[in-house]
Amino acid sequence: MPTNVPPQYRAAEERFRQEKTPQGKLAALQEMLVIMPKHKGTDHLKAQLRSRISRLMTEVEATSRGARGGPAEPFSLPKEGAGRATLVGPTNTGKSLLMAKATGAQTKVGAYALTTQEPVPGMWLCMGIPIQLVDTPPISSPGTQGRLYGLLRNSDVLVVVVDLALDPVAQTEEVISELGASGFRLLAHDDERDEADPWLTKPTIVVGNRADLEGSLDAFQKLELTFGGNFPVVMASGEEGVGLSELGEEIFRALRVIRVYTKSPREKLEEFERANPLVLAPGATVAEAAGELHKDLARSLKYAVLWGRSGKFHGQRVGRGHQLTDEDIVELHT
Repeated sequence: MPTNVPPQYRAAEERFRQEKTPQGKLAALQEMLVIMPKHKGTDHLKAQLRSRISRLMTEVEATSRGARGGPAEPFSLPKEGAGRATLVGPTNTGKSLLMAKATGAQTKVGAYALTTQEPVPGMWLCMGIPIQLVDTPPISSPGTQGRLYGLLRNSDVLVVVVDLALDPVAQTEEVISELGASGFRLLAHDDERDEADPWLTKPTIVVGNRADLEGSLDAFQKLELTFGGNFPVVMASGEEGVGLSELGEEIFRALRVIRVYTKSPREKLEEFERANPLVLAPGATVAEAAGELHKDLARSLKYAVLWGRSGKFHGQRVGRGHQLTDEDIVELHT
């Protein structure tokens, strides 16, 4: 261990030793990683901590999915839906109201700092698929910073929310700096995910909130001019529910998934309603779509009838290995 770690690091290390639950150990490790001085002498220790965090994260997720009650550690939320988008930003930027308008979740809304003390999840039906939206405490809050780090690692998309009435450019720079100091690399428009380290490379969206206030348009234009070349920038108002559809579209794009609808052979195409799609990775095959429904169906599948952009014509018969695209409709035959 490096000899120049601060007292807060040693306190977190002692909590890690004393903790009995994976959630508690994970929170302590995350805090240690955030507090650790950043220089060459700590590189090996940093790698060890990240490895232990990854193992514990897997254990916590498995425990959370299997548990009937809520997780013991409030920052170790089980992931639900087609993906997780986490709202992150300074204090009092309207994240909670934006979250409430989008999902209906009962989150505490107030005009004073540090209203949100723990993450609050909600489910948002967005672009026809359920997306988990999570409201979080302020990114710079010392009491929750280490635990927040773990929640962000386990998110698919980061949504930076800033207040258009309070220098949104400076606020965004502050959030980006905080995330960078914790090791996150924010992906620009065309950046590819780092499959070797998906925990720290995150698609990012910037939201200028409180568009209902005077002067917000000028502030948003500055925000878009500064960051629009790197990230999607959305103008929104939690108070009036403005910009939610645009935000939903950007989150869907950032998730990089496709929606595939399954139709029964007994159902007429003209009566078919697109609902409850399978959520798959781009390039997923017909066999993989069948496997999402049931593993036995994937084994017995012979062919599919397809309507959509991946086919040459509507009603085309395709094989198990045919690659699907967004909004395809498939009729599976065994």
